[in-house]
Amino acid sequence: MHTVIRCLHILTMVIVLGGYLFLSVFWWPVLQRTLTDVAVQVRCLSQTLRRFFTVVLLALTLELMTGGLYLLPAARAARASSESALATFYLVLGIKLAAVFLILILVPMQLFGMAYRLTRMDAGIYPYDAYIVQRVSQRMQVVSYLIILLLTLVVVLSGQL
Repeated sequence: MHTVIRCLHILTMVIVLGGYLFLSVFWWPVLQRTLTDVAVQVRCLSQTLRRFFTVVLLALTLELMTGGLYLLPAARAARASSESALATFYLVLGIKLAAVFLILILVPMQLFGMAYRLTRMDAGIYPYDAYIVQRVSQRMQVVSYLIILLLTLVVVLSGQL
């Protein structure tokens, strides 16, 4: 059972990290360079972000659910070995949980704060504005790079637990 939980935990992390890497490194730059029509660019952005954030939110939920179960055997092993091993375990765990907490703040901020504006433009609620599209896209890229950095830190720290 522990192997299944560990595989699910790692798989969801790969999905989220890989999705953010693809979106930030490949998709956004290509989209901005190739599409000059704001309406088409907003349509592509909003359709992609709807699907992307649905998968990311589901994966992060599964990641949180499996995370606690994934750490139980590691905590028992650290407790059984020595005081210094236990202190190191809790230090690494604290840093990892802080990074996860920041990720859980940044992802909804992207979804409900930034992508929301683009999806409303696509739906015709807000008028198309090239300046706003560019500004929101740049902000989303910066936040995505920060999320990639935090996710990489979480993966590295997970290997030490």
